[in-house]
Amino acid sequence: MVQFAKRYELKDKAKDTLSGNYGTLILGGFLFSLIIFLVLFLFGFALFLSFLASLYTGGAYSMAALRIFQFGCVIAHILSGFLGFGTACLCLKLACGQPAYYTDVFYGFQRQNLLKTLLLTAIRLALGYVCRLPFDYFKAAISGAQDISSLWPALLACLAGCCIYIPIALALDVTYFLLLDFPDRKTAGIVSDSFRLMKGSRSRLFLLQLSFLPLRLLCLLTFGVGELWLEPYMHMTYAMFYLDLINPKRTQTPSC
Repeated sequence: MVQFAKRYELKDKAKDTLSGNYGTLILGGFLFSLIIFLVLFLFGFALFLSFLASLYTGGAYSMAALRIFQFGCVIAHILSGFLGFGTACLCLKLACGQPAYYTDVFYGFQRQNLLKTLLLTAIRLALGYVCRLPFDYFKAAISGAQDISSLWPALLACLAGCCIYIPIALALDVTYFLLLDFPDRKTAGIVSDSFRLMKGSRSRLFLLQLSFLPLRLLCLLTFGVGELWLEPYMHMTYAMFYLDLINPKRTQTPSC
């Protein structure tokens, strides 16, 4: 009989593994996040200037600057996927007792990982975009024609999109770990394996993610500084979830 670890057990294992290793994860995540911030700043600077000019002149801000910023947001989301892969690599190394360095967060940019990491990230971005399309349609109707009657359809479309996106996203949450364990597998095989492995375990992962919500709210009191410690804790717990998923405890079924 298969018996998976409980949430508190996964968190305890994560805390034990992170003991003395917080600095490695914090530094790696900070450096990568700094790169993402610089990308957003560079692509958003023109929009910021345009917005200031519109406040001064009373005119509209530049749509070209807005499009440039939106393109920068896409790049930032892609970089976030690479950060997720690198963080998964770092956590998996620490969890398995292997030497790990903060530079491992850039592991996705190595030539053998670049294309597959990009494809897996693109799949998740495309999924989110498709699920958001109905909501964007009704939102445009509200803002464009000031049609308040589209408010409820927009909210329903948002709810329906979330109901579709969340289960699929949960099924894809172990793709980076699978790619690390099976680097020779094709992208389609990684996605297929992720769906198969997460069958029956998506609710466990969802509840595990929700269990960090109180800590996220507490981090607001620190103006986000607490996120430096919370993010490594969360990612290490997810690594423990993956390891438990592929190698659960097996107990003997009592004989009648």
